[in-house]
Amino acid sequence: MSNQKQQVVADKQKATGDQNSRTTNLSPTNQMFQLIWPGAMAAQIVYVAAKLRLADLITQEPKTESDLAQATKTHSPSLGRFLRALVGLGIFTQDEKGRFHHTPLSETLRSEPVRAWAVMLGAPFIWRPWGELYEAIVTGRPAFERIFGSNLFDHLAAHPDDSSIFDAAMSSHSVMTSTILAAYDFSRFDRIVDVGGGRGELLLGILSAYPKLQGVLYDLPTVVAGAAAAATGPVASRCEVVGGDFFKKVPEGADAYVLKQIIHSWNDEDASRILKNCRGAIRNDGTLLIMGDVLRQSGKPDPNGGLMDMMMLVLSPGKERTEEEYRALLERAGFSMPRVIPTPGPSIIESRPA
Repeated sequence: MSNQKQQVVADKQKATGDQNSRTTNLSPTNQMFQLIWPGAMAAQIVYVAAKLRLADLITQEPKTESDLAQATKTHSPSLGRFLRALVGLGIFTQDEKGRFHHTPLSETLRSEPVRAWAVMLGAPFIWRPWGELYEAIVTGRPAFERIFGSNLFDHLAAHPDDSSIFDAAMSSHSVMTSTILAAYDFSRFDRIVDVGGGRGELLLGILSAYPKLQGVLYDLPTVVAGAAAAATGPVASRCEVVGGDFFKKVPEGADAYVLKQIIHSWNDEDASRILKNCRGAIRNDGTLLIMGDVLRQSGKPDPNGGLMDMMMLVLSPGKERTEEEYRALLERAGFSMPRVIPTPGPSIIESRPA
């Protein structure tokens, strides 16, 4: 190993050691302050940086505050203060000439998965309901409905700009697709229906990996209208795009039905309606696959599942569920639940007609 490479490795090890040491030595009070500060503000700071596309603007060459203010049509002194905050968070550096440069963190904002989620999580239609988490816990009513006067999905149907932000985030998660493909073998199926499949990112990944498989992308007409890759892309000859409402019916006759991050958005009554429609459509030898978080048993730390459950609490009438809750829900809809397949991302709940 060259001296330069040895130094890089040593630097990484030192940085990791320093970070672990700092974390270990923090008092509970300081650990709590790490959650409170700067977490409450950092999400909005990253959102604005992503919305202004600052990372894209300095890709070709470093730029000054004035350059960036002109490119983004923003107030230069305020943008300068904002850029200093970003530098403080490790997002960009600034040289002696006042020009801003990339860091590994800022580079991630050029990537659509990260940028799309940063824009969605900081957008007012998501951010405002989080500000009323307290009221949601007190009343049991989703904060989103109280603020906007409708449920999330009706709001998205009526507000194309918010819908575009939401769909971009939902469709950008290629890591989730690769995780699912690595964890599950779809080769035994003939025809798969992706129920509530959005723009088809998951289904297109499955069809690309399994050339003999036929697929149906099914979602609201306004949603599948944006599924250009499914309609005209490389697997279009094997992918049927169908608009409809999964509360009324789903396409019939397939041997596999997929519900990715769908059931958690709805309460038990509405979730049962979706599952019963799938039960009425699926072949008797078919398989239903629910992809989503499965909460750990009570008392076991589950930070990711707990945070996602709070997201459901403020945005929707739905919730994250334990394995036992999924089992009861599926049994009421006429399915058995033979197994849960954990993955580094969402779990895969495999069920068959009972």
